[in-house]
Amino acid sequence: MPLCSNRPEGLGPISHLYSHSLTSCFLDTILIPLCTWLYFLSLGATYLLSVGSKNHERSRVARGIGSRAFENIELNDLNMTTSRKPKLLKTRGKLCLVFTILYYLLLPAQFLMCVLEIARLSLARLGIGLLPFIFIALLMAGSLRYLRIIKRRALRWRWMNLGLWIALAVTNSVKLSQEIKEGIDTRKGTKYPMVDEITDVSVMIGVYVALGILEIWFEMRTTDLEG
Repeated sequence: MPLCSNRPEGLGPISHLYSHSLTSCFLDTILIPLCTWLYFLSLGATYLLSVGSKNHERSRVARGIGSRAFENIELNDLNMTTSRKPKLLKTRGKLCLVFTILYYLLLPAQFLMCVLEIARLSLARLGIGLLPFIFIALLMAGSLRYLRIIKRRALRWRWMNLGLWIALAVTNSVKLSQEIKEGIDTRKGTKYPMVDEITDVSVMIGVYVALGILEIWFEMRTTDLEG
C-alpha cells in the first residue's frame, strides 16, 4: 500500500488546501516518525560513547591508574542496592511501585492506540505513512526504563525517554491542530471519519504527556537518591 493513498494532497509538506498547514501525509511520513529516528540515533550514539568510556576505564585500571576511583564506583553501585534500599522502601517505595505499574500500563495502552490508528487508516485506504516506527520506539523506551530500574545507573541515558515523549506529544499536537483545521466533518461516511481520528490523536497526546510526567518523577527521584 502506498504511504499516503487516497489523501487529498501528496507529501507536501505545505498544504495547498488549507492555509498555514502541513499535509497529513508529511505529518505521518516525516514529522512524527522523525522523533523516533532521532531517538534511535541518540541511543546508538550514547551506546558508542558508553562503550568507549568503559574501554578507557579498563585501560586505566590495567595500567594501575585510577584503580581506586574505579573501585569507588563499584562500591557506590553496591551501596545503591544495599544501604539505600531500606531508605527507599521507607520513604517512596510504595509510590514508586504505583508509578512504575502505571508507567507499564500506559505503554501497552499507547501501543494499542497506535495499532488502532494504523488499522483504521489502513481500512479507510488512506495509507499509514511511516507510523509503524513508533512501535519500535515504544518497545525500546520501555526496555530502557526497565534497565534504568534494575541498574540505577547509566547517567548518559538519562532524560532520553523524556525527550521522546515530549517530541511525540508536540508533533502529535501539530497533527491534531491540522486535523481540526480540516474540519471534524471531513471523511464522514468513511471507515475513519476525521472526528474519530481527532479523538484518537487527542488520547495519544494525553498518554505521551502522562509518560513524560512519570519520566520526570523517576529521574528526580533517582537524582535525590544519588545526591
